[in-house]
Amino acid sequence: MLLEIKDLNFNYADKEIFQSFNLQAPPGKILHINGPSGAGKTTLLNLIAGIQSPQSGAITLGEEVFYNNKQELLIEKRKVGLVFQDYALFPHLKVNNNISFGNKKITEEKINKTLNQLDIHDLKNKYPEEISGGQQQRVAIARTILHQPNILMCDEPFSALDSKALENTKEFIKSYVVKNQIPCLVVSHNKEAVGNNFFDAEIVIG
Repeated sequence: MLLEIKDLNFNYADKEIFQSFNLQAPPGKILHINGPSGAGKTTLLNLIAGIQSPQSGAITLGEEVFYNNKQELLIEKRKVGLVFQDYALFPHLKVNNNISFGNKKITEEKINKTLNQLDIHDLKNKYPEEISGGQQQRVAIARTILHQPNILMCDEPFSALDSKALENTKEFIKSYVVKNQIPCLVVSHNKEAVGNNFFDAEIVIG
């Protein structure tokens, strides 16, 4: 499904963030979202997810209208996968329960397979406070992808990963995006460390 943004306008307080902004994110492709601090990179993800609302314009995913000047789809109906920069794990739930929270289709078998792929199989019964930032980052990514989103968006998903974890995580994300032919947007300040071959195109904001 193609993600398409047309003539998007969004102001925050007195600051104009987007003016007649347009974007196309093709299925099966990973786009790097780049730009200076405060340009609106995270805001863009929030607008697509429905966390924030634009003043005008249109956001569509395939035939589904997320937002236009006549309607706005509720956030819980968008089937958007968003990996937050601060991971947003539930502190009172163990890793396996964090991953499966709210989705009975996520079986123990699927959790085990995913944790193995990300080389964090031994963390299943630990709480977020008991694991490192890089491990929490991979748990957040595992949770998001196992909920099978129709679009994947990641805000600095590799910032706390060492080289081995980075390669495993990149492969995990790309495999899901290509196999399921969904668009993917990744905000990252360190494109060189991630590797140019991971991204299919770059969108510069600001």
